[in-house]
Amino acid sequence: MKTYEFQGRVLALSSITHNGGQSFGINQKLRREKFVQPDSTVEEVPVISGNSLRGHLRDVGMLHMCRMLGYGEPDAQGRPTGLQEPAFYFLFSGGSLVGNSRKAVNIEEARKIISVIPLVAIFGGANGNQTLPSKLKMGKMIPICQETAHVIPEAFLPPDRKLPSVWDYCQEEMYTRKDDEKNEKLRQVLSPEARLLIDGQKAEKQRQKEAGIPVETGQSQQMMYYIETLAAGTPFYLRIILDDVTDVEFEAFLTTLVEFSRKPFVGGKSGIGLGYVSLTFDRWFEIDSRLSPKGEAISRPAGQAYASHLKERGPEIRDLLSRIKFAG
Repeated sequence: MKTYEFQGRVLALSSITHNGGQSFGINQKLRREKFVQPDSTVEEVPVISGNSLRGHLRDVGMLHMCRMLGYGEPDAQGRPTGLQEPAFYFLFSGGSLVGNSRKAVNIEEARKIISVIPLVAIFGGANGNQTLPSKLKMGKMIPICQETAHVIPEAFLPPDRKLPSVWDYCQEEMYTRKDDEKNEKLRQVLSPEARLLIDGQKAEKQRQKEAGIPVETGQSQQMMYYIETLAAGTPFYLRIILDDVTDVEFEAFLTTLVEFSRKPFVGGKSGIGLGYVSLTFDRWFEIDSRLSPKGEAISRPAGQAYASHLKERGPEIRDLLSRIKFAG
């Protein structure tokens, strides 16, 4: 088994938002982290969490695997095939951990799951009282800027180290949601009863307003809101480590990156064009104590061994997944 490291640059091809639970009314803010500066002052910097990118990678990798195994395709009798709910959550969400020893997962079976399903070895999981460790050490997407330059390797900084402040990358984008019921062409698809109900509700609110009675607005169908984003063109530094992986596990992760490159979105609001990125992932280094401290650059075709593994071990993988049950 070998350990591999990737350090690279991610470039925002469209603006990116990644909310950390902070919002002020109609303003949604970027997730922030504190960075201690060389002069010991502290600055808050918007950062894309490793958990966010890891979740995207897990989803696309597991979906690719399931399709390769035939899930979602009809069987010989034309009946649709699919994962049972416990297996679905185990693959895509990592499962759940409980302390009930009566529902303990057999250690040998847990080892078999890791050995037969390479992406479970990469991303880990949990079921019953058994944790399946992850071999993936996912870094954060850190904006390359004045406030972070001292924690980013020199190779990813400009020679003159002249960088803008992270706040030069930030902006607020304004969006609107309109009330489509006001569009007469669209109103035609409403039933007469629905039209009467909506018109009656509006008339009652107007009467209460004219009478000076406080009006319960409920859910507004028309509004203006703001999203704080990192601008298109923002560069990020990313570091990933795959710890003690087999050749098949390494190829499984490279295949996942290839799948991600087909839909390379991070953060939120991808449905309205945010979060589109480019990621260069061809600079992998094999870390070995027998090599120089910086490791040895590697290059290999990705996916052949992994594809063969899924084909050869497919029935065994499907059998293992069918035996995964909810713990509790």
